[in-house]
Amino acid sequence: MKYLFLLGTALAVSTPALVSPALADEVDNTIVVTATRTETPLSQVGQSVSVVTRDEIERTQATQATEVLERLPGVTVSGTGGFGQITSVFLRGAENAQSLVLIDGVRINDPGDVAGGFDFGGLTIGQFDRVEVVRGSSGVLWGSRAIGGVINFITARPTEQWTARAQAEYGWRDRRQVGPSAAGMLGPVGLTLGGNWLEGDGYSAYNERRGATEKDGFESKSANARAEIELAEGLSVDAGGYYTKADYGYDDTGADALNFGHKRDTLGYANLRYAGLDGRLTARLGYGLTDTRRISDHEIYGPYTTNGRNERVEGQVTFAPVDLVSVLLGAETETSKFSDNFGSKDRTSIDSYFGMLTLHPVSGLTLNGGLRYDDQADFGHRTTFAANGAWALGEGEDAPVIRASYGEGFKAPSLYQLYTNGTFNPLEPETSKAWDAGVEQPFAEGKGRFTLTWFDRKTRNQIDYDFANWNYYNVGRTRAKGIELGMVVTDWEGFDLNLSYTYLDAKNELTGARLARRPQNNFYASLDKTWGLGLRLGADLRVGGNRWDDHANTQFVEGHVVVGLRTSYPVTPNVEVYGRIENLFDEHYEVVRSYGTAGRSAYAGVRVKM
Repeated sequence: MKYLFLLGTALAVSTPALVSPALADEVDNTIVVTATRTETPLSQVGQSVSVVTRDEIERTQATQATEVLERLPGVTVSGTGGFGQITSVFLRGAENAQSLVLIDGVRINDPGDVAGGFDFGGLTIGQFDRVEVVRGSSGVLWGSRAIGGVINFITARPTEQWTARAQAEYGWRDRRQVGPSAAGMLGPVGLTLGGNWLEGDGYSAYNERRGATEKDGFESKSANARAEIELAEGLSVDAGGYYTKADYGYDDTGADALNFGHKRDTLGYANLRYAGLDGRLTARLGYGLTDTRRISDHEIYGPYTTNGRNERVEGQVTFAPVDLVSVLLGAETETSKFSDNFGSKDRTSIDSYFGMLTLHPVSGLTLNGGLRYDDQADFGHRTTFAANGAWALGEGEDAPVIRASYGEGFKAPSLYQLYTNGTFNPLEPETSKAWDAGVEQPFAEGKGRFTLTWFDRKTRNQIDYDFANWNYYNVGRTRAKGIELGMVVTDWEGFDLNLSYTYLDAKNELTGARLARRPQNNFYASLDKTWGLGLRLGADLRVGGNRWDDHANTQFVEGHVVVGLRTSYPVTPNVEVYGRIENLFDEHYEVVRSYGTAGRSAYAGVRVKM
């Protein structure tokens, strides 16, 4: 009965996308910004892109950012326990630090992280209005760290009419959450404000089913703000920030421990924008700051503290002299700093210049090509190239779209890898070459979308840690290739259906070993039905394939099957109650060897919208 239930729980998710104003309405008017750094219709983007809206976040009742990401094709989430614990996201098998993470377009990768990546373990999703995920190398437009792709978490934009929402939730092991937000105009100033508080007893990071008894609780607080004002016709300025702090307990690899961790991320930005010539000319001058602090307080060895800081100034201009041609030119300068409580204090910088040419030679066809020049303070200069295209074969809602892309990547070793490298081992920058090709077939009068994509990426000098010699080293060559399958149906006769499947072959080409913590097969499916009175019932199914937990392929982790149920009901037009059961069949499983996952758990909450 269990597997019959699982089998009946199916269908969907994914997307890819770029455009000129004259062609915008021919196939798809969904607008994305992450793939091209400018507002572009999805139908003209040559890369593989997934867009998650606020409605989808609320429908699935997600709490953490990873709960949204793991539903998408090409995405694998690997966490060492519950909320707050170290959590990595692999895009198409790329290392966590090889993907760029943005909040409102500003980099939030941690300069103090071991590899310069972002730890997703303490990021909640409630404050964000939209998530865009670009799969595949995006190094030409976004620079270092975008080898695997780009993940952009976007907050709500103010409109003329004030809107507000709030959410409160309670559930398993005394977990409580409250999250308000509002957006609107205060005179000539547009404002967005939001916050989130999450606290709970949690469960042991070391697997309770292996004998752990001590719970690792957590508390998270976060806030975001944005203000924008039009100074003159076509000229505007905006500024904002994001702050989050998480405190949590954590364990050792093979036992309970009274260890405590602390994470604090602060992000700030300001932009001066101009748009003129009937939208044919746009320009932006921006400043971004990311400041992080991490404390790992071990009960025996004491605290280890790292601080990271990244400052960035960037400018870009886009000009479309005619409908068929547009040019994007940009320049960036970035300074990164790292320090710890053992005396390390180092910095590096990188200056970059990039350009992208977009052509629309015939109706429905978009071609993009670009170059980037990076001058890194420690490793010299590097030029990378990218090209992609999207071709809508016909007009109308059900016209298929063919997409293909090629991109190169470049990532210098992190400050941590360079300056805390015991028994120093010289490191080389990581480089990559990646391509993909796929087709998108809309159906059901535009309410449904099916995608199939083949991808292949080769990486040289990938950096790993050598536990025998206690230092970092360049692996040599790795390769990740596979297939992504996605389907999404939105509001079709009351049904929302989602499906994503990824086959991933990620290996060290020198040894033939599979890359650690990358399952070959990942599958997600969900089905939601809404009735006339507003009652909604939904279910989802997550199937994670088996994987190796180490690069030598000696520690095996079994796959898992997890089912969830959910429901919601609008008590009034502005008030909705909801509830869910996660891990319905109390599946016993691990994602990272010896670390725990949540058993059967239930949550209930209320949402208010104005």
